[in-house]
Amino acid sequence: MPLENIANLAEQIADHITEKIIRLEIRPGERIMETRIADELNVSRSPIREALRILEKNRLVELIPKRGARVTGLSATFIVQLCDVLTALFRLMASQCVENATAGDLATIDAAAQRSRDCVAAEDVDGYYTALFDFAVATLEAAHNPLLAQMIHQLLPNVRRVVYASFSIQKETLEKNVAVVVTGNRYLQERNAKMAEIEVSNYIEDAKAFALENNIFPTA
Repeated sequence: MPLENIANLAEQIADHITEKIIRLEIRPGERIMETRIADELNVSRSPIREALRILEKNRLVELIPKRGARVTGLSATFIVQLCDVLTALFRLMASQCVENATAGDLATIDAAAQRSRDCVAAEDVDGYYTALFDFAVATLEAAHNPLLAQMIHQLLPNVRRVVYASFSIQKETLEKNVAVVVTGNRYLQERNAKMAEIEVSNYIEDAKAFALENNIFPTA
């Protein structure tokens, strides 16, 4: 198989394992069984090992010599550091979105915000989770800053872990959650960078506080 195809397969396997980690099908501290993944996907173990190296770079797994890979835990310290870095990056994302977004970009962002409202109204937690990240990614793309996009995309898998785990135990607070999305979207549409930055900062701070208070990541 050509090397580019092997690399592409490894990335697909990495995406598959990432989704399992995010949705807690493989829990923090749990070993990832290469043979099980190989049987499940009908692939050899070579691209699985490459996929695990990708996941190690994204801090989703740790590779232990002679013991294989296991899912990283998310300690309170890591969650605090993650959210603090995100606050700085997302504030920049919001301001550059306001500065650089085209009318088409803003329409895409607005559509994602509307989907998030519709999902909450329908009590569709998984749909809201998807729409929320569609909103974030659309905002990031509208900033038109490739370096910023690269930095945020590398953090997104662990961000998604925190958000998914939080949503699984706070379904009743989604209306409050989506209200922040709706307000943030309004500031973006109005091209009000200052208020958009404040709104995203408040959102991340609330998410951090909830994750820490509720110990959302007990290990396996």
